[in-house]
Amino acid sequence: MRVRSTPLVGALMVLVVLVGACGNRAPDTLKSQARAGAINGSDGNGSGTGNGTGAGTGSGAGTGTAAGTGTGAGTGMGTGNGTGTGTGTATGTRSGGGTSKCSSSGDKGQSGNTMTVGLVADTTGPVSGVFQGAVQGAQAYAAYVNSTFGGICGMQVVVKAADSKTNCQGNQAATQDLVGKVFAFVGSFSVYDNCGAKILKNYPDVADVHRALDPAAQIPTNFSIEAGRLGYASGMFEYYAKKFPGQIKAVGTLSTDVPAAAASQRAFVNVAKKSGWNFVYQRGVAATETDFTSDFVKMCKQKGVKVFYTSATTASNAAAMVNNEKAAGCPDSLINIISIAYDQAFIKAMGSNVRAADGMLGWNEFALFFNQEEARNSAEVALFQQWMARVYPGRTLDLFALFSWESMRLFQDGMEKTAPQAKRQDLVAALRTITKFNGRGSLAPINPSSRTVGPTCYVLWELQNGVYRRVDTPAKGYRCDGHYEYAS
Repeated sequence: MRVRSTPLVGALMVLVVLVGACGNRAPDTLKSQARAGAINGSDGNGSGTGNGTGAGTGSGAGTGTAAGTGTGAGTGMGTGNGTGTGTGTATGTRSGGGTSKCSSSGDKGQSGNTMTVGLVADTTGPVSGVFQGAVQGAQAYAAYVNSTFGGICGMQVVVKAADSKTNCQGNQAATQDLVGKVFAFVGSFSVYDNCGAKILKNYPDVADVHRALDPAAQIPTNFSIEAGRLGYASGMFEYYAKKFPGQIKAVGTLSTDVPAAAASQRAFVNVAKKSGWNFVYQRGVAATETDFTSDFVKMCKQKGVKVFYTSATTASNAAAMVNNEKAAGCPDSLINIISIAYDQAFIKAMGSNVRAADGMLGWNEFALFFNQEEARNSAEVALFQQWMARVYPGRTLDLFALFSWESMRLFQDGMEKTAPQAKRQDLVAALRTITKFNGRGSLAPINPSSRTVGPTCYVLWELQNGVYRRVDTPAKGYRCDGHYEYAS
């Protein structure tokens, strides 16, 4: 398996390991790319993309304006929450609400005032419910847009989810069953998405808006919120090289020894070395290992490691590693840089020993989406948290739900460009015109149609007392230094 390196890799690692343990051969290349889309401007009221008449009410805000001609805008421009109505004709940039110039064409998946989108996800298999968050993120977005704006293009959105059962045949069967019934595929999440892509190649009029995991799933009709060839951005590694110029000359690292993690690890190490990092200890650990004390004895007592870095593993393994450092006698000065640790599962695994992780550093290519502080600074994160809690109270927020939510946003962004009537083939053409997308700030900026360059912007964070906080990063937005380095 080969995958474009991202914090998502670790989240997939448990599933990949168990797939192998159950005797299923995982795809030769595990997975990459996603694309996120924000509706331009604010989630304002009474404004619309293009021409239309009627009223619009909405809550939630973004940045930008959507000015109309005539008597049309409410109070939803800029940032903040607002409601309003518009009468007459509104022109400008639609911001997620109000009237729109697109409408139903009666194409497949459209019936009366209803539009059905398909979603294929692994919800049963070696890890039951592993990508259930993707289904929930899409459902939450549908509930939001239906109740707040009456749907998309005047149609209530229905999400029809199918279980791909964590195998190739299941993915193909689910895709084949849905392709003639839905308007588009949005928010899918499956280890075997390359199998469904073989079906979708025969339907060039059907848009597939999801974070492609396998590079083979990046077909011409796929629009991904994290697109890009195998590799990684350099900015974060260059940042730490400047912050810890002496310490990064003695780095230790561990990674899970399965093909997907190994490919990810090579991409990380490649760009880190080019940024001045020197790895004095590396080991690929077996998927079943849970105690790494002997590794830290070698790192701290024999190799003089000053920085420990890991990302190509799981959040629970990362917690075990942090706990093992103390048992091995590593000094308090050891710097932990563990990007995979931005996960509620990491805090849970640390349990009462969470203060042992104080001072841990890392980064994301997306907002701190489950933080309350982040919600106060980001209207999109607040909206995501609000609607997930409303539709799925008590649900742990995961990256799969966020990516599915933002895939739905990208889908809506494309739909609003399909005037005068929304047809499947018109959506594909419209999505190809979208070359910049950041999920209204919830994702690092990306070109969703790209098949080469991945995201280069990021959020730096530090963990203190179980709380992740931004450091050396704007309160709203990302650092965007460095470049994208392809894996060697």
